[in-house]
Amino acid sequence: MICVVFVRSKVPTQEMIDLAKESGIVLMVSDKRLYEACGLLYQNGLVGNKVKK
Repeated sequence: MICVVFVRSKVPTQEMIDLAKESGIVLMVSDKRLYEACGLLYQNGLVGNKVKK
């Protein structure tokens, strides 16, 4: 996992922030709803991993 997105103006706790820093994980916060945030991220080049079977 490289990032976690908090949507609908949710915010991470200080413990989450500290753990993310230790783990090298990016935290992002958006006031958008999940569907809209995912669409914007995808539209701007963020795509999921492809699982090989």
